[in-house]
Amino acid sequence: MLKFLNIFVCLILPGFSPQGPQKADLKPLVRIKKILPGAVLLLEGGQKIRLRGLEFPRPDLEKKALRPLVGREFLWREEEPDVDQPKISRGLLFEKGKKISVNAELLEQGMAWFRVRSRRDTVFSNLQLALFRARSGRRGIWKGTPMARGTPPFFRGGVLGLYYKESRLDYHKQLRRIRDIGADWVLLLLTVFTPKVDSSKIVKDPNRTVQEGRLKETIRYAKGLGLKVALMPIVLIRESDNDDDWRGTLRPKDPMSFWLDYDKQLCHYGDIARKNGVELFFIGSELCSLEENYPKAWPRIISNLRGRFGGWLSYSVNWDHYDVPKFWGLLDCVGLTAYFELTENKRASAKELEMGWKKVRKELEGVSKSLGRPIFLTELGYPSQEGANTAPWNYLLAKDRPDTEEQALCFEAFAKVMKDAKFLQGAFIFDFFEEGGAKDTSYALWGKRAWWVVRDLFRYWAQKR
Repeated sequence: MLKFLNIFVCLILPGFSPQGPQKADLKPLVRIKKILPGAVLLLEGGQKIRLRGLEFPRPDLEKKALRPLVGREFLWREEEPDVDQPKISRGLLFEKGKKISVNAELLEQGMAWFRVRSRRDTVFSNLQLALFRARSGRRGIWKGTPMARGTPPFFRGGVLGLYYKESRLDYHKQLRRIRDIGADWVLLLLTVFTPKVDSSKIVKDPNRTVQEGRLKETIRYAKGLGLKVALMPIVLIRESDNDDDWRGTLRPKDPMSFWLDYDKQLCHYGDIARKNGVELFFIGSELCSLEENYPKAWPRIISNLRGRFGGWLSYSVNWDHYDVPKFWGLLDCVGLTAYFELTENKRASAKELEMGWKKVRKELEGVSKSLGRPIFLTELGYPSQEGANTAPWNYLLAKDRPDTEEQALCFEAFAKVMKDAKFLQGAFIFDFFEEGGAKDTSYALWGKRAWWVVRDLFRYWAQKR
């Protein structure tokens, strides 16, 4: 435990110092007059303040935590105006003579989730340390929260895109197929949207974002089949003016609004994940431009999810961008998509495909060594189209030329080259949404030879790993 605490302090709490507030930071004693809705404290004199870093999950806990403060005097360190209500100040409250803030005490008691909505990138080390103590001690709201233990396991999984089409349809058949192919994990992929590549808002699309009731029911059904569940919200662009625009090129006009919105969406789905026993949660997927241009925003996003979700956290980086994110040390495992171009030959032989995967293996081993950690593949798939090995990410490559044999050969090459790779922590096969069949050109495996190739690989991993 002490070793993990040291790692936590070094990685999650950069610049950690046990020192209390400096006198110059503090305002004169203030008296709390009343508790207002939304966890707002009304001071004598009329000023309204909110405690920084806290989000109460229920009104009863909010009242229980804040009611004892009424009528008492405290020192107040104001940080900034509230991002949602600028007339309200956010900050830290201290009892006279104490170095630890009331904020930290409430977090350590497990009275609230940890969450920072900031215009600045300051990391509040004492608050995060208080959070860690509450989590590790399973205090308060953490007592009944499912918690991940140790390092994440080896992944034998299937990806199920929850591409909402008709509310009457369920995903039970696809989940049973994922179980039957030998997987022990399912990665549920859901979509939220930004209107344009430069928009600063993230919204749900009623025709394309899965309904929350359906999401919760799907998680429950998957767990009833014995599958562990990973949840990945991804951001898509609803209207693109340029064929080159995709989520890897997002450039919000108002970055602060975008990150606040992104944080809001992730926390919302993180709450659903926690309440429904999801084991692994992704903080994003293939957001290349945001990884590169906003390195300071990611630690806050990760901290906020640690503040309310007890499972493992990961991220799915694009296969050619693994070295850009600077936040790998804050996550539990390293994931990347695997749409590597194997050859330039649209009718490549099994030997050529195998040679292609040998080159990829060398590259992936280098990734693992550079990061000092094993890696897993968040999306490994091939559309059953002629030439799919040349651009596995392109599901429109040859929709008029189905080729289920090339799809199978690509998976066979992967299995032959990668099944015993020590640096590999597993793979999620993409994608189990479509029906499949001999004439299908999607990524689906059902009704194609690739199904049996992947089943044999999963059986091998189940025995050897």
